Amino acid sequence: MPSGPGTVRVLRRPIVLVGTFIVLAGSLTGCSQSGGTTVEPPDASGVVWLCRPGLPHDPCSASLETTVVEQNGSKHIVDYRPARNPPVDCFFVYPNITHQQSDNANLDIDPQETSIAELEASPFSQVCRVFAPIYREDTGDATGSAAEGSASRIAYDSVVGAWNDYLAHYNDGRGVVLIGHSEGSYWLAQLLGQHIDQLPRVRSLLVSAIITGANLPVYKTGFGPLKTIGPCQSSTQTGCVIDYNAFTGPPPSDSIFGKPPQPEFNGHAVEDVCNNPASLDGTEGRVISMYRTQLPTQEVAGSTTEGIFGSRPPTSTTPWIEYDGFISARCVLKDGLNYLLVEPDESDGPHLTATPTPAWGLHVDDPNLEMGNLIQLVRSETGSYVDSHPSAPSS
Repeated sequence: MPSGPGTVRVLRRPIVLVGTFIVLAGSLTGCSQSGGTTVEPPDASGVVWLCRPGLPHDPCSASLETTVVEQNGSKHIVDYRPARNPPVDCFFVYPNITHQQSDNANLDIDPQETSIAELEASPFSQVCRVFAPIYREDTGDATGSAAEGSASRIAYDSVVGAWNDYLAHYNDGRGVVLIGHSEGSYWLAQLLGQHIDQLPRVRSLLVSAIITGANLPVYKTGFGPLKTIGPCQSSTQTGCVIDYNAFTGPPPSDSIFGKPPQPEFNGHAVEDVCNNPASLDGTEGRVISMYRTQLPTQEVAGSTTEGIFGSRPPTSTTPWIEYDGFISARCVLKDGLNYLLVEPDESDGPHLTATPTPAWGLHVDDPNLEMGNLIQLVRSETGSYVDSHPSAPSS
């Protein structure tokens, strides 16, 4: 599929997560017709930061002025503000969003990275300090097994280097929420397995990992392949994982998401993780969706302009629009698939559309679909983390 205005570029080949498990990378790119590239100097460790407290042009601190639409149709404007000295940090790894043509993206900050940070990471500034490294994205353009494997390793190593830089120079004993989407989620899943799960000192910093849009397998008889980190089951649990893949109905037979890449791992039957931030006890919950309506680029996958609203994109005078309770969601395990079934109120709420094909479901807007619920969850988890870690910095 060619890239250009109004299209997304699909990466369908697997990304191999070395030493942990293999998952399918459903990566994508949005589209841009405006904006320019920024070349930021790296820090002392060679990491270029897209978002970091104190940066002069930090997209993760962009305006959060929001038009809130209630179920009764009433609207009001809320100007959400970044938290003052929050006790936890968020470490965000964005999806495949680059338009660069090489096997791996370079470390320039292009409009796509700026836009995706505003769209998927900036709302979390309400509850944490947000760090987001520029990394060597696997663009999907590599061909041949050797080149594909090399591109994946370069991308993952780039994320690991930024993580180690963050721990060494910026963490200062704070709790951390990992946040990813699509390709970013796969690298964070690998990071959990190789650099957090079996390291008690680092694992003690984990508030949670929100890795939406990933096929993350767990044993049907336990929570492996990660040894100590399992799915979140309550809003007060910490050191756990959130993952879901949303569909508006039963996924088609060629679904890309909601199923493990292989039925077994190390001799154990596995299934995909699905836990619903709107109701972690497994029951149906009401969704708080947040969508960015104004971005530095004209079109970025997952924004209101990309097509997820079908023929009825919302209008708003504010950079954000929020829908409170128009959508119900629950996890469904059926026919080998474990997915988040979302059922919008089609009369007044958002008219969500699978894009680019039904096989993708609502993958491109998985994070924003439940953004309000995720922020509430991080706020609750932070309280639990601080209570159980008396030495953690306080807000």
